[in-house]
Amino acid sequence: MSGPLRAIVLAGGRSSRMAGRHKPAIPVGGVPIVARGIAALRLIGAEPLVVGEADGVPAGTPVIREDPPFSGPLAAVAAGLRALEARAGGVILLLGGDMPFVSPATLRRLAESASAARPALAVDPDGRAQPLCAAWDEAALRERLATIGDPVNRPLRLLLGESLAPVHIPVLAPELLDVDTPDDLREAEDL
Repeated sequence: MSGPLRAIVLAGGRSSRMAGRHKPAIPVGGVPIVARGIAALRLIGAEPLVVGEADGVPAGTPVIREDPPFSGPLAAVAAGLRALEARAGGVILLLGGDMPFVSPATLRRLAESASAARPALAVDPDGRAQPLCAAWDEAALRERLATIGDPVNRPLRLLLGESLAPVHIPVLAPELLDVDTPDDLREAEDL
C-alpha cells in the first residue's frame, strides 16, 4: 500500500429484518455500529466516506446517498467511488456499516494485501469471504465497476466476477458479525 487509503462505508438499506430500525445507528457497547467501523478505519489513517443514512455517523464524516436510494450495495459502492476524486496508487476499503467488531489490524492487513491484480477479502473461520470487509486497488475497482455497467439493483458478487481470485485474509469469527436481525444484535451485545 503506497498511495492514499480511503474507505467506502455502506450504511444504507431498509433494515427490514430489524423492523425498520437503521442498523448502522444501533449502539453496541454504547457506540453506534457505524461509528465503531469509522473509528477503526481512522485508526489506520483511512479517510471514510459513508454511503447511506447519516444517523449514527460521527460528525465530520462525509455522507452521500446512492441514487436511487435503496438500490443495493453495488450501487452504493459505485456512488461512493464516483464521489471520491481519483488518486493514483490508492487503496479503497469497503466496509459494511453493520459490522461492529472489525479491527484496525484486519483493515490494515486487507489494505496491505490488495494489489492491482487481486482484491483482498476478509474470510471467517468457516471459509466465508465477506465482500464488505475488503480492500481494492483503486484503479482496479474503478475498472471493475466500469465493466459491470449500471450497478442499480445488481448483486454485489458481480464485483468479484468469474476471473478474480482475491487474496483471503483469515479473521476471527466475531470480526465479521454483521447485525442483520434482533438475534444478531443480541449476539453482538453478548460479546
